[in-house]
Amino acid sequence: MSTYEGYSDMQIDVLREIGNIGSGNACTALAMLLNTFVDMSVPSVRLLDLDSVKEFLGGQDSEVLGIRIGVKEDLTGMMIHIVKKPFAEKIINTFYPKELTSLGELNDMDLSVLAEMGNITSGAYANALATLSGMKVDILTPDYHVNTVGEILQIPLKEYAEIGDKILVIDEQFIMGDEKMTSHMLLVLDNASLQKLFSRLGITS
Repeated sequence: MSTYEGYSDMQIDVLREIGNIGSGNACTALAMLLNTFVDMSVPSVRLLDLDSVKEFLGGQDSEVLGIRIGVKEDLTGMMIHIVKKPFAEKIINTFYPKELTSLGELNDMDLSVLAEMGNITSGAYANALATLSGMKVDILTPDYHVNTVGEILQIPLKEYAEIGDKILVIDEQFIMGDEKMTSHMLLVLDNASLQKLFSRLGITS
């Protein structure tokens, strides 16, 4: 069975609820990191096939920053925070002024700021998983890649051969001042972890 394929509507709804709670936690964590008020619209949590994910993220050749955070302990998998240029620029400019014409201009300091943002918001999603399931869920040190959407999506496909062609995509709309900024979180758990999660929640079909 491929990841997310063959699961019931109830099981998929549980994953969507994790996305909803995680994004709310991420909003609070982001506000604390930036020391400013951050609001958010109701997130859109979608289960998409691979081609639809590419299109949803701007096309397979669109340049993005992918911040990959491994999930460990009772659950195994990864989260990938997809950051586009406007969002990256907004986060960086909260700490120091910088104008970007492309993500390829990010230096080590910029990437460190964005990686810390990804680490904090991913921790919020891990807490959502742990709170709902009562399991121990931790995250690994983030790594990051500036590349095309198509290449970034190869990361989970190469690591988890059973992923199939379905990925849970959480569309986050953060509101900072008078600006609305979009970022995306991809959540991938391996099959054993998904079964363990559903079992812990008492959902078998």
